Amino acid sequence: MSKKLYFWNDWKLKLLRERYDGRVKGRARDIARVLGVTKRVVNRKASDMGLARVKERPWSPKDLAYLARHYHRVRVQTIAKRLGRSKIAIELKAKRQRYRKLGEGYTANSLAMALGVDSHWVTRRIKERKLTASYRNTNRTAAQGNDAYLITEESVVAFVTEDTHELDLRRIDPLWFLDLIHQQLALVPNRKGNGGHGRV
Repeated sequence: MSKKLYFWNDWKLKLLRERYDGRVKGRARDIARVLGVTKRVVNRKASDMGLARVKERPWSPKDLAYLARHYHRVRVQTIAKRLGRSKIAIELKAKRQRYRKLGEGYTANSLAMALGVDSHWVTRRIKERKLTASYRNTNRTAAQGNDAYLITEESVVAFVTEDTHELDLRRIDPLWFLDLIHQQLALVPNRKGNGGHGRV
């Protein structure tokens, strides 16, 4: 017997983002009752949206050294397995540390995790042309979900600064967000004219 699909519209997703807290006993059950679904459906969706994250294990100097040494030339999946962390955790930490891979950017899923939303929220903004993205040319088939998006850091900075009203800052990864803001400030011309290099 095939599983019954549950349709998540914007109102239901908003309710889940605002009310879900895995640390509060009975919260998932209460949300499920309001939505008319099972607790399992609520927990699974919360996990997909990154709302059910457990507190990240602290990074040891040894782990950071391994990440710095291997990130540029070793697959993220391999690093994640070696350090006993998720692929998303590795990607976010690497971006906080400003480690880059040639041609690498965000997927819809990894950006969704950083913003505290689900991947459909991200792809909807791409289709609405609020968020610029291209394809990775991975040759994935339709059965595999078609080609994956490539979203550059520059595109994310532009979206975050221009469409801040669309974001729930309480759900965003704070260190990642501060890093983005820091990058944006670094692009602002020096208007004090230090050394004569500021823009007039």
